[in-house]
Amino acid sequence: MALGRTLLTLGMIAGAAVGAAGQTAPAPAGVAEIQGRHDRALVRELSEYLIRNPEADDRDQAYAALFNKAIEHDWFAETEDAAKRYLKDEPDGPVKALAQIISVMARAQAGQFDEALARYKELMLGLGSSDQEEFAASFTETFAASAGTAGEVEVARRIYETLGERFTDSAEIRDKATRELARLDRVGKPAPSLEVLDVAGKSMRLGSLRGKYVLVDFWATWCAPCIAELPRQQEAYRKYHDAGLEIVGVSLDETRSAVVDFVKVRKLPWIQFHNGTAGADLVEAFGVSSIPANYLIDPEGTVVRLDLRGSTLDSVLSKLIKKAP
Repeated sequence: MALGRTLLTLGMIAGAAVGAAGQTAPAPAGVAEIQGRHDRALVRELSEYLIRNPEADDRDQAYAALFNKAIEHDWFAETEDAAKRYLKDEPDGPVKALAQIISVMARAQAGQFDEALARYKELMLGLGSSDQEEFAASFTETFAASAGTAGEVEVARRIYETLGERFTDSAEIRDKATRELARLDRVGKPAPSLEVLDVAGKSMRLGSLRGKYVLVDFWATWCAPCIAELPRQQEAYRKYHDAGLEIVGVSLDETRSAVVDFVKVRKLPWIQFHNGTAGADLVEAFGVSSIPANYLIDPEGTVVRLDLRGSTLDSVLSKLIKKAP
């Protein structure tokens, strides 16, 4: 779940991009590219403004705009120096939490999860009131997901343990931490093997896929981050299916027809279940509390990884599965 949705975002300004040599840049492919170019320029100009004007009266406003935009796009490494500078100069400033988020996630992106965890704990020390619960839970989910994707399951456990310890009076936070810790505990244990009906009404037992690597992906047609992962999953299926990879989609859509229509239009070739009509609750069986979520199961039927997203999916599969000729 993208943390940027819960934070302040700035409006779009469309304009023509001009290269350094005065040449007009190639026409953008769409709105997303226009916004991306603008946001890159905005972040660059804000960074330069803050370096040139470290004592500006509106520096907190500038830092807030910079950090929010960086969080929205996951530009943590690019803005880590600005976050360090802010935390040094304004240790109790009004946008301290945003700077800490940048600092935590920059270390996570660099693969330095122990340091990222230490900075996360510092951030949690500044939180604790009931009006901060949603913010804390949202960021915790983002940070823990990055650890899980990287295979740092123990770090992800400590993240959720820290969240639960910080908000001991919140039943909602307590329940979330408990659910997520239970999900993390599934790594290294046998995957559920239920008999379920696919979207065509055909009965199948998940355990029948033993002998192959199986990526069980929980998604929905209304889940933008889920849809964003489909091209990578399609590429993984193309590269590794003949060598022993199966993908199993489990849709959380309200109706089965929504899944059937979407799969047909997108030409998704792998097995699909609609959780509401599968005859068994796969969400409950796997302990899913939010999507996107996926589980990689090895040929022996053991859960070995969680939440393989982005380039990590191919990176992990390429080490585990020899591509077919």
